[in-house]
Amino acid sequence: MHVSDYPWLIEAKKNVGKTLPPALLIHGIEGIGKNVLATYLAQSALCEQTTSISDPCGECPSCDLFKADTHPDFKLLTNDEEDISTSESGSSTSKKSKHVISVKSVRNLGTFCVTKPHRGHAKVIIINPAENLNQSASNALLKNIEEPAEFLHFILIAKHKETLIPTLLSRCLKVHARPPDAKEASKWIAVHAQGKSEDKLRLQLAIRLSGNAPLSAIKLVEDDEFFSTRDKIISLLSQNQIDIFALATICEKIETSTLQTIFYALLHDLMSYELKTDQLFHEDKSIEIGQIKRSITSKAFSRWQTVFNDYLKSANHPLNRRLALESLFLKWPQT
Repeated sequence: MHVSDYPWLIEAKKNVGKTLPPALLIHGIEGIGKNVLATYLAQSALCEQTTSISDPCGECPSCDLFKADTHPDFKLLTNDEEDISTSESGSSTSKKSKHVISVKSVRNLGTFCVTKPHRGHAKVIIINPAENLNQSASNALLKNIEEPAEFLHFILIAKHKETLIPTLLSRCLKVHARPPDAKEASKWIAVHAQGKSEDKLRLQLAIRLSGNAPLSAIKLVEDDEFFSTRDKIISLLSQNQIDIFALATICEKIETSTLQTIFYALLHDLMSYELKTDQLFHEDKSIEIGQIKRSITSKAFSRWQTVFNDYLKSANHPLNRRLALESLFLKWPQT
């Protein structure tokens, strides 16, 4: 693995320094490649042919073990799992990831943190996403980070560094992984996308919606279902008489994060349409946006955004989502 394949990460790599610190926090927006950088640093620290942060050799026994996910001196701590179904005998048949890293998971690292490395000079633990550490888990982790063994290294990954408790944050070297500009992101995606990047407006929208994060943008530009859903939603909203029930049916089938992405960008376009200064997110739908806007004021859409934000707060609650969406769209501004 080479960070040079992700040129926007090179600055973040340099900011880490020549050696891996006891506790490192890599933060930045989703899809920027934080896990790529963390994995690179972990393999570099464990490589038997390097003594500082540099490209791991990829050939030594440690690199072979790392690539096979069997390195005894490496741990990945991520979200806990929960059983979501059982067989007739009562045994679990499948698991689902929770949005939490529990204190039990952190305490299970205890022996790993204090025993010497199996293969030499270092042990590395990646925690991703670090913002999912609950309060008890954060306090348990803090005990390990405050006085770590000289061979132990923690790499925490988070979108926003402020989501970590202050005492934990203060003990980490903080490195911000920043996205490239839109032009650089576009060039990288054009090389790595599978043909979808030829649609320039589609590529531009994917880059803008992802905040120039190349890995998120390349995933989005290849997502035909996302663009199909977006087209249906904007088409319905541009009609003189909006079919609220059809709109709710479409939105019920997509994830809340996708719904949020589409509507935040649409609201931006509607509220800036009169100014004609900001580039539209949905530039390929400028005619439909004009039809949606009609004579409705920007303040009306701003008020609906407040309603939408209130909906998002309870969107994952186990209530009747269809009814909640119908209620939401009944409040959509109309002439």
